Amino acid sequence: MADSPEPTPSAPLEDFFAQFANLSLGFTYSENSTAHDNFRRLREAFQWDKDSTSLATVRVDFHDALVQQFNFIFGADSDLSAWQNLCSVIDITPVPDDIEECKRLVRDAHVNIVDLLETARTGGRVQKFADLEALRRYTKKPGKMFPKESAYAGGLLKELLREIFNPYFGGRRNGSEKRKRRKARKQANATQSS
Repeated sequence: MADSPEPTPSAPLEDFFAQFANLSLGFTYSENSTAHDNFRRLREAFQWDKDSTSLATVRVDFHDALVQQFNFIFGADSDLSAWQNLCSVIDITPVPDDIEECKRLVRDAHVNIVDLLETARTGGRVQKFADLEALRRYTKKPGKMFPKESAYAGGLLKELLREIFNPYFGGRRNGSEKRKRRKARKQANATQSS
């Protein structure tokens, strides 16, 4: 008896939208539409108000699915082949033979991550921006925002994430010490209130 082929894993965005497809509310996932267009149609089918708790919960799940989709397509680990593939997709030439050089070049590239995900579906090229300010202006358009924080974000994705609304002009990765101090103050205030 021949071994049956292993099932191809389904993409996280397809899985996310599949949970809503059979609820008879007129929503069907369209592979030819962007993730954000599918989400907008889902919201319309369920008639969620922008302030509804249901929408907020589903939006968090959608954001997680976007991050997982990035990891599914480009990888989450820091192996050389994943970094080289990402360099190739964002049109970095020549593609470096060293992980650290790949990271440096990816860090210096300004691309919209939503558009980067779309290139996997469309086969098109991702637009590169001259600087962070040009990327910010473009990313503020509807359907171009990518979730900044997610437990699923891997090393490749973290190098592409940028501050869009609250720019920080100091050194990279500034937030950890600030977060620790803010958390300590919050805990101290909570203890004093009890």
